[in-house]
Amino acid sequence: MSNRNPLDYSLNKPLVRSFNPLSYIFKDLPLFLGLITLLALGLLMLFSASGQSISMVSRQLVFIILGLFLLLFVSHLKPSSYKNLLMNSYWIGIFLLIYVLINPASGYETSRWIDLGFFSFQPSEIVRLILPLSITAYLFRKDKEPQSKDWVITTFAALFCSYLVYKQPDLGTAIIVFTSGLIPIFLAGLPLLIILVYILIFSLITPLIWSNVLLDYQKERILTLLDPSADPLGSGWNIAQSQTAIGSGGVYGKGYLQGTQSQLDFIPESHSDFIFSVIGEEFGLIGMFFLFILYGFILWRVFKIGLNAQSNFERLISCSLGFIFLLFILINVLMVIGIIPVVGVPLPLVSQGGTSIVVHLVAFGVILSTKKPQL
Repeated sequence: MSNRNPLDYSLNKPLVRSFNPLSYIFKDLPLFLGLITLLALGLLMLFSASGQSISMVSRQLVFIILGLFLLLFVSHLKPSSYKNLLMNSYWIGIFLLIYVLINPASGYETSRWIDLGFFSFQPSEIVRLILPLSITAYLFRKDKEPQSKDWVITTFAALFCSYLVYKQPDLGTAIIVFTSGLIPIFLAGLPLLIILVYILIFSLITPLIWSNVLLDYQKERILTLLDPSADPLGSGWNIAQSQTAIGSGGVYGKGYLQGTQSQLDFIPESHSDFIFSVIGEEFGLIGMFFLFILYGFILWRVFKIGLNAQSNFERLISCSLGFIFLLFILINVLMVIGIIPVVGVPLPLVSQGGTSIVVHLVAFGVILSTKKPQL
């Protein structure tokens, strides 16, 4: 029998863990570095897609710096300290959506923008973040499982937000807003019976939506998806040029700033919604694969943080925002390659768009706030 003292091993271990300032500041250094790499790639591609516009890149950089500052600030807040604020932020989102319908900014074709003079923004971009967070806070406002009425209230809240976005009009964003609201509801444990009822209701009202809700140009986008070649110079132009750009890139791409479809402005909105086409043309399959690896790494860190969170509220926040981030990626990529209709969703943290950049970075700040710093 060994006479070794069982306390010897523990006595050899340091009593206090070493302080890691980087882990304290950034909360999750690998995730932060992944985001910085993605943002840098976005600036690189924006310079190319915008026709080497220094002003557009500079403006994007300003929003990135602002977003990173807010990310660091929010990441050091305790989730319990802003739980009630999140729940009531829903009303801020409703106010903004109603305000933009009553008093939209001039100079835009649709009622989607609020102009504050020094900058303008789309309330729907902010609601994409506010809605899932407020629903999560509402479902876990008490230390008990959500009740039947909670599922009904939160579903109606998501429907009302999406309806206000639809009235701008913006059907694509309205669907995304509604889906963003449903994600935390589903992850919180929405009963199977209610899910089946929702599916049945949606199936029954789909013909009515097609006949009475969708506008002509929205129907045209769906029909173009089924046959882009039917009107290649009209409604099918975006998809046709996007597919041509990606296909011409091949495996290795044509080289940075060497894409013909993007540099000669054949791709509409190449700096925003269709920037993925520019990546495919200039960097080919390898460039697209690198982008997916980078997105995958970021999502892995997000879900790791979420699964290791200490409470159901924090776990649901992180995982919901992670799935919403994934949803935006899938919608943009599938739209660009012609699998789903064009709905005007930017590629997260890559496409041009100040409001989108700031909102996404604040969302990552919320995710990081659920992780304790490694002291």
